[in-house]
Amino acid sequence: MQKRNVKVGSTYIVKVSGTLARVRITREHDRGGWYGINLATGREIRIRTAARLRSEAAPAESRKPVRNPRGPDFTADELHAVVERAKSEILAHVAAGIVPRTCASFSELHDYVDANGYGGAFERPFDNNETDFWNAVQDTVDRWIKAGGLRGTLTEDEARRIVDEIEF
Repeated sequence: MQKRNVKVGSTYIVKVSGTLARVRITREHDRGGWYGINLATGREIRIRTAARLRSEAAPAESRKPVRNPRGPDFTADELHAVVERAKSEILAHVAAGIVPRTCASFSELHDYVDANGYGGAFERPFDNNETDFWNAVQDTVDRWIKAGGLRGTLTEDEARRIVDEIEF
């Protein structure tokens, strides 16, 4: 940002102690720069140069709240439902001959398919906020495979139904 674009009273995204923070500029400093209030901590800080200002922050009323649909607080029921779906999809791939029963871990599934998509992970755009959820799904499925889950069998009707539901 350039000095001529900085306005007293405006709020900016500023790098403060290595992190980005919202700072409202309150006044100019006698020797150049500005004073501002870190809106997260309420502390006054000195901003020596305009280079520390990343951009003007959007007004609070125009910022949309960010919803984290599957953050660290995802429910056990959510996890269970997605894990069961992933298991069914893997068993359908086994029944269709795409994945061999000899896979010993979730990681080995990647030799045959993009295993990260099991459970419906690719049905929506990627969201960084859901990383913990999908890691938990994959860890649970990995434990199931290591415990012999791929040696389980589906009836022919179950396998056909699952294969018909999945687009390969």
